[in-house]
Amino acid sequence: MSHSVALNEVGLRPPLPKVIAVDLDDTLNNFTDVLQSEDFPYEKSCGLASATYAEFLVKIRADVREDNPLLSTPYSFLRYKIHQQCYQRATARPDGIDFLHWLRANGWKIVICTRRDLRRAEKTTRAWLEAYGLPFDYLFMVLNKIVFCKAWQIGHLVDDDVFNITYSADYGLNLYHPILSKHVGLAANGRARGFHHFDEVKTWIHESSC
Repeated sequence: MSHSVALNEVGLRPPLPKVIAVDLDDTLNNFTDVLQSEDFPYEKSCGLASATYAEFLVKIRADVREDNPLLSTPYSFLRYKIHQQCYQRATARPDGIDFLHWLRANGWKIVICTRRDLRRAEKTTRAWLEAYGLPFDYLFMVLNKIVFCKAWQIGHLVDDDVFNITYSADYGLNLYHPILSKHVGLAANGRARGFHHFDEVKTWIHESSC
C-alpha cells in the first residue's frame, strides 16, 4: 500500500486551491552563508570559557546537533543565540521578495512555514519579514512540513530540506526547492522541482492551478 493511498483512506481532503507554504532559512534568505562566513565575537557574558566558545562555534557552523536529553544546555543556548543573530543579519532573496508579492497579487494564501523555535524567535522573525515588506497570511513553526501541509490541505511547499524533497511525492505534495550544494546526488522525485530563480516557481504553480 502506498503512502498516498493510506492518507486518502484516513479521510484527508484534496488540497485547497491557491494556498502555498514557504520556508524561510536558505529558501527566502541566505541563513547558512551568514552562519558560516560572518564573525560572532566571543563575549564573557555568554558564560563560557573562550576555548569552549570557539569549539562550540565550529560545531554550530557545521550544524552539529547535540545528543543530549536535556532541553537546554550551554551548547544549545549558544546555538540559539548565534542563530538569532543569523536571523537578523540574513538578507532576503530579491526574487523571493518579488515571488511573495506576486502570490499576493494573484490571490494566493501564503503560509510562512519554518523550523525556527518561534517561542523565542517569533518577534525577530516578524520584524525581519516586516523589514523586507514580505506579505504573508500565517506564520507557523513546523517540524514535519509534509504532515503539516497534508493536514492543512496545502498542496504546494517551497523548501530546501532534503527530507521533504525526497519524500514529498509519496504524499502528493508539490515541492519546489532552491538548488543548493547539499542537493547534489538526490534521487529524482516527480513532484519536487529545483529552481535557480523564483520565476520558475511562478510558472509551475500557475500551470498546476489552470
